[in-house]
Amino acid sequence: MRSVKGFENQDLLGDSAAIGTTSVSLAKLFGAEFGKQKMRVAKFETNHHLIPRLEKGYAFRYDILEPILNYLENPNGDALYLFGPSGCGKTSAVLQVCSLLKLPVLSLTLNGRFELSDLIGHSQLIDGNITFIHGALARAMKYGYVLILNEIDLAEPAELAGLNDVLEGRCLNIVSNNGEIIEPHPNFRFVVTANTKGDNCMCAYGKFMGTQMLNSAFLDRFRYIDCSYLEKDAEINVLTERLPNLCNELINKLVEIAIEIRNSCFSVGQPKLRISIPLSTRSLLRWARLIEVYVKAKHQEPILKALKHSYTARLREDEAQFVCRLVADKLGSNPKVFKDE
Repeated sequence: MRSVKGFENQDLLGDSAAIGTTSVSLAKLFGAEFGKQKMRVAKFETNHHLIPRLEKGYAFRYDILEPILNYLENPNGDALYLFGPSGCGKTSAVLQVCSLLKLPVLSLTLNGRFELSDLIGHSQLIDGNITFIHGALARAMKYGYVLILNEIDLAEPAELAGLNDVLEGRCLNIVSNNGEIIEPHPNFRFVVTANTKGDNCMCAYGKFMGTQMLNSAFLDRFRYIDCSYLEKDAEINVLTERLPNLCNELINKLVEIAIEIRNSCFSVGQPKLRISIPLSTRSLLRWARLIEVYVKAKHQEPILKALKHSYTARLREDEAQFVCRLVADKLGSNPKVFKDE
């Protein structure tokens, strides 16, 4: 008969808890606007495999950064809910904060087939033994990690209701693992992201199909951060840092085009045509990267080709034509692409 193992199996996943606490200067990590403020954070091994990778040139927004830091330092029994349009940097904001603070993160994206058991864990046959492998929720709670659940509004509300006890700070009872009880570690943090606030499938940036109206009792357990796209100068800085070979004037024009498309999406002013999908920061970066690749490869019409492969292929034909005309008007027939041209 196979033996059953459970509580001692975490070495299989490389998990480890904090080795103490440390004080960090927020001004040194995030900017002078924090003055002399310091923050106490858990101290993990600096090479912990779950600490997120730092992105070069990442631009923090103070109005989002400050409440994230406040939550990570002292959640006061809350969870954190970030909502906003696709590609505006909800998840990356938390990941980059955790990268600088050296906090391990477990991040998952949910869908309509999500089951609570996916987060808790499952039994698996290893070396002839049935071993219980803890899921992301159990691991984060036990070892004090930050847990991020993306697209929370795509999951079934009935499944999410099973998280209510955890969100209240209660223990996790794993019945399927011989009734194991996991007490929430003091460093455990619970973060979710979504396009909507969970009350319907609409947000200020459009309609997101497949999203669910979430249970009010579940939503009542969160702090909320409203996220949007970067301001013009910040978005220019992101592209400049990540694509240093591109001409500054070209980068400025690309950002202006993205902003004009977003204004059209959200009916700012009186747009000639309302575009159905905004040009997100994520898609803008993809467009700029492909411009660099296609120009070097000497493709015909590299800017428009890059635009199609990164964005306009998703649009209706009339919308795509409108965007292409906008690009032609903004950039002209032969724009300078590289600084050394």
